[in-house]
Amino acid sequence: MSDALYQDPMQSQPMVILYTGIGFRMVPDAFSLADPVFLRHILVIMCVVRNLFHVYLCWRQLRLVQWVRELPVEMQGAMTSEEFQVAKIDEGYAVEQKLIAYVFDAIFSCMELYFGILPALWRVIISAYSIVDDLIWQSIAFVGLFTCYMVLRKLPLVFYAKLVLEPFYEISPDKSIPLVGLLCSFALLIVLLQVGLIPLTTIFLFIESHGGRYFVLWIWGFLFLTSLLLLLIVNLYGIGLIGKQTKLPAGSLNDALQDLLPKFKFPTDCVYIFRTFYAYNATAYALGCLCKRQVVILENLLMNQGRPESELQEDEIGRGLNDDQLVAYIAHELSHWYYQHHRIAFFMVHATLLIYLLIFGLCYRQTVLFEAAGFPSTFYPPIVGYWLVYKYVMPLYLTITNWIIFYFMRKFEFAADKYTCQLGYSSGFISALLKLFSDYRIFPYVDPWFLMWHRVKPASLQRIRNLMQLQTSFVPV
Repeated sequence: MSDALYQDPMQSQPMVILYTGIGFRMVPDAFSLADPVFLRHILVIMCVVRNLFHVYLCWRQLRLVQWVRELPVEMQGAMTSEEFQVAKIDEGYAVEQKLIAYVFDAIFSCMELYFGILPALWRVIISAYSIVDDLIWQSIAFVGLFTCYMVLRKLPLVFYAKLVLEPFYEISPDKSIPLVGLLCSFALLIVLLQVGLIPLTTIFLFIESHGGRYFVLWIWGFLFLTSLLLLLIVNLYGIGLIGKQTKLPAGSLNDALQDLLPKFKFPTDCVYIFRTFYAYNATAYALGCLCKRQVVILENLLMNQGRPESELQEDEIGRGLNDDQLVAYIAHELSHWYYQHHRIAFFMVHATLLIYLLIFGLCYRQTVLFEAAGFPSTFYPPIVGYWLVYKYVMPLYLTITNWIIFYFMRKFEFAADKYTCQLGYSSGFISALLKLFSDYRIFPYVDPWFLMWHRVKPASLQRIRNLMQLQTSFVPV
């Protein structure tokens, strides 16, 4: 392949590649996966069916949002009717934006195959780097251009959301980034993607070129060891690398935790407050491996972030959990640690990743796959195969594995809720869930089908009803 692809760079002669792919042919020579035209139709059908399935799931959730008129009985005191209407609007806007994203993604995915967009991007790279006789450098340049294309691919959704959805749902300007600011953030996103993906691409291509036939196992090993190292660092040293982590000062909360922590064999002085410039989710973590154990509480989980009201904005006053609620919430997180849910999830994700990479290793070097994307049969850049396999070959596998992983993640939440109830903290934890529900105006209802593929955690309403049932079944230990 290299003799056909490259010329001597010392001659400074531009490389010429004749792109004699399948072009716009629509009628296959044979109804076989070995025929690139037929395979292209199959890949498009797989991608479109997957996206239409998720469009249907989003439609179900949108229908639920439109049908529901009032709060459930369990949450009547946690939110006013006006706040409930705001939650409905926010949920409808978010879900419809996701629905439209699947529609645009299906359209662009079809265009990429039928109009030969990927070969066109590669031709741009060859034109710019025609005398660079190194496939790795050309592949890195392609990743840089491809990331720009993927960001630009999102622009129709951005314009639709800003010009159509936001006026329709009457989204407040306070909740929305101006269009100009959003476009500027896309430029920053391109830079960040380049910084992250280009080194990773270099590592993957090096492993591929030196890993032999089973290079996917080396890639999986690299990802496994890297993530395992990060997990070990977080468990030993906390998350202070991305913010300021300080020990919980003496006070009522510290005193309230003295009875809870010994039940899990955690030291009583291992609780830390984590402060950062931006924290989206109000949560806490129970971390620990080997001899090091600690509880990390994000500052926005504390009542008023643990600060005087004079230092807060108006909408931040009154947010957060009181001591009893916070102790119950930490008991829930310690229950996750007790059952080792985070470690199970870690190995479960990497098991599915290993299977994915094994299937990827079988598919991505199939010449007919690149022909179906518009490349000629005499040449295909392997780096493009990463996207082709992920986007067009693996939708069914990813749909199944996402359902499995999300199912177990929700099951873990129910198991931790159950153990929290056994410890005698069910009332405090129900109160904590209601308080967070009130603080962040979460829409309480979730369609069961939408939940299975789009929610890692059960809905708050499900958990509260489950905890109320458990309260009558257990005697606190």
